[in-house]
Amino acid sequence: MKWLALLRRGSTVGDRWVMVLTGLGIVTLGMAMSAEPGRRAQVLRDNRPLLMLPLDRDVTTQVEGRLGPVTIQVEKGRIRLLEYNSPRLIGTRTGWIQGAGQTTACVPCGILVQVEGHAKRSSTELDAVAQ
Repeated sequence: MKWLALLRRGSTVGDRWVMVLTGLGIVTLGMAMSAEPGRRAQVLRDNRPLLMLPLDRDVTTQVEGRLGPVTIQVEKGRIRLLEYNSPRLIGTRTGWIQGAGQTTACVPCGILVQVEGHAKRSSTELDAVAQ
């Protein structure tokens, strides 16, 4: 409750309104930008399709990358690069992906995992205009 007293003494009514509106804006923006969950993910090696993995079944599989085997894990509607032989393991830092259009990759291994589907968009948002 000390923070509530500090908020009352350390800020004006206008300051509090700005904080509330900023918080609401952040939440609204996050909801607007979120992608719909994907149904399947495509695994590519050197831009060539290797396999398609449905995200509704839990599975762990391996594909052959340039530097050796790459383990890919699907669990609870999401997918990630689990382990592989790469100098920095940057692709594993991406963690789980599940939204349509999200990707994770191990560039040295040449492996790309992309969740298929369409990102959530407003019906009035234009993709392109040509004349």
